Amino acid sequence: MNKLLDSLRKTTLQERQLINISWLGFLIYTLSYTLVTTTLANYIVCQILQIIGLMLFLPSFFSIIKFRFENRYLQLVFFLYLIWIAVIVVRGFHFNFEEIQFFLFNAWFGGILYLTPLFLLMPLKLVYLKKVFHVLIILAFFFVIYDIVFIRHIMSSQEDNFLSQEMYEYFARTLAIPCFFLLMVYSYQSGKKKFFLIFIFLLTVFFALVRARRGLLFMCGLTAVLSYLLFLSKSRNKFFFVFLTIICGGILFIFGLEFFASHKLGIFSHIADRGLEDTRSTVEICFYQDLSLKDWIIGKGMMGEYFCPGIDSNDVTGYRGTIETDYLQIILKGGVISLSLFLLITIPAIFKGFFYSNNLLSKAAGMWILLILLNMYPANLDTFTMQYILLWISVGICYSKAFRKIPDHLLMDYFKDDEMLTEISEDFQN
Repeated sequence: MNKLLDSLRKTTLQERQLINISWLGFLIYTLSYTLVTTTLANYIVCQILQIIGLMLFLPSFFSIIKFRFENRYLQLVFFLYLIWIAVIVVRGFHFNFEEIQFFLFNAWFGGILYLTPLFLLMPLKLVYLKKVFHVLIILAFFFVIYDIVFIRHIMSSQEDNFLSQEMYEYFARTLAIPCFFLLMVYSYQSGKKKFFLIFIFLLTVFFALVRARRGLLFMCGLTAVLSYLLFLSKSRNKFFFVFLTIICGGILFIFGLEFFASHKLGIFSHIADRGLEDTRSTVEICFYQDLSLKDWIIGKGMMGEYFCPGIDSNDVTGYRGTIETDYLQIILKGGVISLSLFLLITIPAIFKGFFYSNNLLSKAAGMWILLILLNMYPANLDTFTMQYILLWISVGICYSKAFRKIPDHLLMDYFKDDEMLTEISEDFQN
């Protein structure tokens, strides 16, 4: 076991430099894109920063990834999935300025998102995974900064409601939600980090209530439930914690109802107004009516659209390139073939990670994949963002038999000890 752990720790100075550069580029790209979505930042400056981010990210990222697999089933299905992704991109791409701009700079729906599955090919080195943890904390930190800077717009009145909803949606899903993964590996975090993560979680829930983002509330609630199940699976006194949860949950539920009712005409008025309002049926009906049998099988390509007039403001063609249900979004671009290959990779990973592992990180990876699959109905998660990148990193963890074998206490010691990075750097610098 010590030899296995040493092999997962061992990195060269060049490898560590490449991983630092790639994540720096990713952060620059992501934070700049998030500013663009506010429509209040300088568009040209943000795109220049995105170009710098891509120039840092792409060369270093492709130098890191390795086409090596422990699992032959994963190797076969993932190879087929990459081929099909290439087909989707080629079918939908035209060499004109607008589409190249969309391809490079739109992290949610542009062509750059099709690079996300390649994160599965990152070597499962502990130093790399620790860097991922650091990136999650940095994104959450900027979530707080962006909330402070744009607080007036986030808390705006009904006249600017759509803008403030969209702004907060991008902030939360791009910057805050990914760090919830760290809540799932709670025992690997220091006390200060746990406090910070809980603060981010509560802040996300609060603004989601204010802006009536039901999909975000669902994500937060589901994360809390799955994190609790992970905690319960590692607890020795399960009956006590279940009983305590029921009592505390009942008290919080009653208090929440009273608090919500007393503020119904205040900051939470919008979520009360929306309630169970149906905002999906119209676009889904349009989607079903527009797609042919061929479209259902192979999709319409990267730039594929469906006819649904009167939904988007300032729409002049009546065609939409996105649908808010991610399963249908995948079908729109790559058909049932794309969705089937995706599920053939992710569903087995959930079982391997949660039921056939010795450590919390593998179980959390399986839970994160499950979380994404469940959240793909109310939201678009197939994007070039950290929460979707984490899905593919989690797939790699779950399919790695060697990684799943590592005892939990060894990983806990490693991730809690920040000085270990310096020690490893000194050991392998030569």
